[in-house]
This record gives sequence, structure tokens and C-alpha cells, in this order.
Amino acid sequence: MGDRISKANMLLLILVCLAQFLEVMNSSTVTVALPAIQLALHMNTNNLQWIVTSYVLTFACFLLVGGRASDLIGRKRVLTLGLAIFAAASLAGGFAMNPVWLIASRAIQGIGAALSIPAAMSLISTSIPEGAQRNKAFAIFGALGSGGFAAGSIVGGLLTDSLGWRSLFFLNVPLGIAIIIGLVFVKERPMEQKNKQSIDLPGAIAVLLGIFILVYGLSMPDVDGSWSTTKIVTLIVGALILVGFVFIEKYAKNPLMPLRLFRIGSLVSSNIIGFLMYSFMTAFIYFSTLYFHALGYSSLITGLAFLPLGLSSVLATQITPYFMRIFGAKMLLIVSQLVNALGLFWLSTMSMNSVYAAFILPVFILLGLSTAAGFTAIIVGSVRDVRLEEHGVAGGIVNTFLQLGGSLGLSILATVASSVTASATDPSSNEAMLSGFQTALVVGGCFALFALFLALLSLRKKKAALLQA
Repeated sequence: MGDRISKANMLLLILVCLAQFLEVMNSSTVTVALPAIQLALHMNTNNLQWIVTSYVLTFACFLLVGGRASDLIGRKRVLTLGLAIFAAASLAGGFAMNPVWLIASRAIQGIGAALSIPAAMSLISTSIPEGAQRNKAFAIFGALGSGGFAAGSIVGGLLTDSLGWRSLFFLNVPLGIAIIIGLVFVKERPMEQKNKQSIDLPGAIAVLLGIFILVYGLSMPDVDGSWSTTKIVTLIVGALILVGFVFIEKYAKNPLMPLRLFRIGSLVSSNIIGFLMYSFMTAFIYFSTLYFHALGYSSLITGLAFLPLGLSSVLATQITPYFMRIFGAKMLLIVSQLVNALGLFWLSTMSMNSVYAAFILPVFILLGLSTAAGFTAIIVGSVRDVRLEEHGVAGGIVNTFLQLGGSLGLSILATVASSVTASATDPSSNEAMLSGFQTALVVGGCFALFALFLALLSLRKKKAALLQA
């Protein structure tokens, strides 16, 4: 069969990719609509950030639970449940009459997405044969995530301007229902019959609480360009609870996150590199958005400016499996992190007079290709040596690392940027803001270099193991 995906698996792939696309697109559409939401619901700036933060918090907290549940009770069942929760919360959000109502709806959306994404990933890895077919499937899955971000920026701007921000939430309802109906016709690979296992409740409580406190601490605003004492204490408490979670898992009969998985070198290296990659890419998108705003771009024009990033990611679906088959996932990971580092260092030289077509567009295209290729290699590596019955929890682990990397990276690099800006002679000037962005992008480029070093190290270990075999 080569690298061609069967018709039955193609239907499954289309549906899980649409689920990924829908949930990623929703995040960027809501971000674009924040000014309109603020005006309609009379929200202050501090409360406005919770429309984004509430989603991120619950999404990060429930990823491991979603991954483990998909292994225990069925991937398609958990994906369907997650989509149903997401659609119902979207409907509620569309009718929101006050900030608390909307923020609560966003939090429930995050739970639905956290159940859906690991289940979708494990459906791909357990249904599509390992090798070229699975690599191609994961490339498409990852690229549609990037495509969802780009499409969301444009769709968000168009719908908000024409039909209002509520239409962004209502749009999710028929799309979610359509995917759920399609899943009825998908046959899931039978799960191995085992003794009935229950969810590790103490572990679930510990990881939910630990990640909630950690991500909440990371989302706390900086004070004069530095972390406040409250923020530092909150992060320490969250980290300590997660250390306690590790001890719970060590002695749990049916652990939520089996610690033996971390003996798998490919899973560990993929997760750490993914953590680093999302740390600088999340910050890169954030700083680019603020940069475009400083240039006077509207929401729609900003979305169009990001479109090449998403389109090049989609293009990567056609070339990534080919190069992965020839050079392997680890080599692709090395090249992608090198391109990421060079791209960030290049963008760190931007000015208020930089021409988009000549200076930014080429880098956006390259970063779209490299991040899609890197994401594919990370996902393939994270499940490659994991038993099929644990692909769900492996998907939960990798997505948790990605989410925490994005939150921590944005917090660190935003602090770097604000510190540099605050130290300028005129902190309110565009030049001071730009100086902060430039410094943060240089630090982000250093993160990419560290990810490159880890990728090189993992490749060296692989070669050493082959020589000893």
C-alpha cells in the first residue's frame, strides 16, 4: 500500500483533522474578537484576558485526563464526548449576557478540547499503520492546526465585522455536530480486552490542581517588567503539587500517567523539544501580532499577514513525509529547529520601517514549513515506541508539554520584552516597544538553538545504540 492511506482511514483522518482545525480556529477567532467582546459586555482589560486564560487553563489541566480516558473507554467515544462538550459550550458562549457567563463557557470549551485532541491523536496512531502513512497523517494533522490559526484570524475578522462576535461561537455548533455525525461511520480499531481499570482519582486531582495553579501563575501580569512575589510563590506551589503528582503516580495501581513511559528516550526527547518549540513559537506569534498592531494593521489585515504562515504549514504536509522517509524524524527535527533559530534571529532585526513583503513574508513562509515539520517529527517521536494501548496518554503527555511550554515561554519572553521596554528613556514609544520585542526574539532564538542541541544529542544517542546492537 506504500504511503497511500486507505479510504476508511482517510475518512477517520479527515474527521479528526477537522476537529483539530475547529478547535484551533476557535482560539484565534476569539482572540481577534476581543475588542468587540469588551465593548459589548462592558469588560475591563483585566477581565478581558480571562476569555483567553480560562480556556488555556482548563485545556492544559484536562489533557492527561483526556488521554488516559481515551485509552480506557475508547478513543472515538472520548473524541465524540469532547466535541459535544465543545459545541454545547460554544452555544452557551454565543448567548452570554455577561463576562462571567462567557468566561465559564470558554472554560468548558477548554475541557472539551482537552478530551478531543489526545483522543484524535491516538485514533490516528492506532488506526493508521506506522511508517510513511502515519507520518503523512500526522503532518496533515499538525498543518491543519496551523491552518486553523491562520483561518481563524481571517474568519474572526470577517464575521466580527459583519455578523458580530456571537457568530464566532454559533459557528462551532453545526461544525461540531457534523463531525460527530461523521464519526458514527468510522470504525475504531478494537481495544485490547483487559481487566476493568478506573481513572487514578488522586493523581487526576493532583495534576489538575498543579497545572491549574502553574498556568494561572504564568498568566499573572508582570509588575514593572518583572515577576511579582505572588507570581513566583504561585509558580513554586504549582510545581510542588506536580512533584507530589509524580510520587502519587509512582505508587498508584492504575496511574494516570505511567512513569515507565519516561524511560522511552524518543518520548522524552520529543516532549522536551516540543516544550521548547512551543515556548518560542507562541511568543513569536504574540509579538508579531503586537508589532502589526503598532504598524496600524487592522484585525483583518493582521490575519492576512499571518496567512502565509498557515498556508506554508499546509504545504509542509506534502513534503514532510517524503523527507521523513529519506532522512528520518530526528534529522527533520534538527533541520526544523535550525530554521526556527535563524528565522527568529532574522526577525529580531526588524524595524518600524521593515517592508512586509521583503523582510517578514519570506521568514513567515520558512517558519510555517519548519514548525509544521517539527511538530510532525515531535508527534511521531512521542508515540513511536509506545504501546498501542497507551497512545492516548502519550498524546495527553505531549500536548501537556506543548501547552506548558507555550505558557511558560510566553511569560518569560514577555517579561524580557517588558523589562527592556521599561528601561528605555521613553517606555511609551514604539522604539522602546520594538527594542523589547527584538530582545525577546533573540532569547527565543536561543531557545531554538537549545532545542537544536537536544535534537543533535538524541540523534547521536540513536547512532550509538545502533552501533552497539
